[in-house]
Amino acid sequence: MHADATTRHGDALGTVGELAEAWGLRERLERAIQSPRAQRQGLLAPHAVREALDCVVEISQRAKTLAGAAYTEQRRIVLNAQLLHAGREPDRNSTFLHECAHILADLTHGKACRHGRAWREVMSLLGEPAEVGHRLEYLSRKAHARISWVCVACGRKHYFIRQPRRRIQDCYCRRCGPDDGQLRHVPLDSKPVGPDMED
Repeated sequence: MHADATTRHGDALGTVGELAEAWGLRERLERAIQSPRAQRQGLLAPHAVREALDCVVEISQRAKTLAGAAYTEQRRIVLNAQLLHAGREPDRNSTFLHECAHILADLTHGKACRHGRAWREVMSLLGEPAEVGHRLEYLSRKAHARISWVCVACGRKHYFIRQPRRRIQDCYCRRCGPDDGQLRHVPLDSKPVGPDMED
């Protein structure tokens, strides 16, 4: 995720360069930087690489469903604390590289590239699929839900991390529409009636 500069700072883990070394990703970064394609097509500016390696990486204890965020203007990356648990190294590494790609693309082009072509090119150089979003169960809305509603027509559950602003009677299942998609509250520990849906 590419983000603006309106979030709180978390606990610092180190710089991109230090963590890339510690997590065994330094070689992948260097290979991307030195690739003939990157140099020939100008995909990575030398100043962008130097600045990206000095960016601070922080950990967020507050993030629920957000895996990571890049703040290019502040030269920092934030990772969800749950990514640092043992056994989650592949998720941590791919999120880290995803956010590094944002920093590299933004600094190279002097603007926010978001998930556009420049960012996808950097992801390709890093050997990562250019995917937006994640499918990490432990960072899902379902895993952190405080409230769940179910559609009486199709049985799909809708999970909410915070109290919804609207009353349940003013809402409906998007799939079934306002006529058939009436919702009702269900306890979080109840078994699903149909396929799960995260809203």
